[in-house]
Amino acid sequence: MIDRIASHPLFMRTSMHAELARAPLGFLDIGARGGAHPLVEPLAKLTAVLGFEPDAQSCAQIMADNAARQRWAMFELEPVALSDKQEKATLHLLSAPTNHSLRPPNTDFTRRYVMPKWEEVGSEPLDTQRLDAILFAKRAQEDFWGELMKIDTQGTEYEILEGAAQTLRERTVAIVTEVAFCELYKGQKLFSDVEQLLRGHGFSFYGFHTFHTRSRRQIDKRTQRSLERAMYADAVFFKDPLPGAMYNKPLAPRQNLLLCACALLMGYYDFALEIAEKTWADATQMETMRALVAELASCDPKATAAEVEALQTRIRQSPDQANLLVGKFVDARRMNFDYDDVII
Repeated sequence: MIDRIASHPLFMRTSMHAELARAPLGFLDIGARGGAHPLVEPLAKLTAVLGFEPDAQSCAQIMADNAARQRWAMFELEPVALSDKQEKATLHLLSAPTNHSLRPPNTDFTRRYVMPKWEEVGSEPLDTQRLDAILFAKRAQEDFWGELMKIDTQGTEYEILEGAAQTLRERTVAIVTEVAFCELYKGQKLFSDVEQLLRGHGFSFYGFHTFHTRSRRQIDKRTQRSLERAMYADAVFFKDPLPGAMYNKPLAPRQNLLLCACALLMGYYDFALEIAEKTWADATQMETMRALVAELASCDPKATAAEVEALQTRIRQSPDQANLLVGKFVDARRMNFDYDDVII
């Protein structure tokens, strides 16, 4: 929901709001096809967006949508491809434009798992640049870009991070990046490589926002149960400054506030409270934070009971679809709490 957090009366009483009203969150959307990512919409009017998208047609469509761009504190677009070096490269065009990549598809793998959206249909030459070169040369006067970073570039996320060492070291407090567990694109780095790279920069892996699995569909999901192979996910990393974490040293005052705001954005409410309590909030601010989190995290048991009753009705109407209906119900809630520590 647009500005759900930014316009919340309790958030507006916090030091986070005061800081972001002074200087908005510097968000990089790397792979911005379709416009700024919904991830930051709850803080839209307090967020400056710099998108990177090499597809000229997509860039034109984004810039033509004035209403969408005006919801942000600032919106700018760099029509370039990022990598770990400045060089000439090839953009491989796939059957689904969202899957275009600087790497060719690993067709032996994608055909094995019947993935027609990964078929190559053409190619285009382009030039790549390093993120650090853009932010610390071309945009040297704008010292806020990269505080929060989202990367989704179909197989080149690792190389982009390699070309962003200064940004990661000096500015970034949170990252959401697509990661793969198998080679959808030839030669791409996998989750373990990305995690180790970011760990070296002091980032802690916190979890997945989305998680995609796939099989060869030989098992009927309506009447059978099986496990599927992990394919790719959106992984969340924080520069956690608290004892025992990868960074384990103080952040700058603004970074502590931004880290807390990013934790709220991504639904890590317990972490947001911890950062606030340990780094910037006095007793009054903590009271406000606890009330804010209680509202943002609210999940009314009565509403859940009504949803379960509606699910039961649908199952009674279509009993042969019971496994699918229950599975989708669980999928929609899969990334929330783990309840194995609760005895009822």
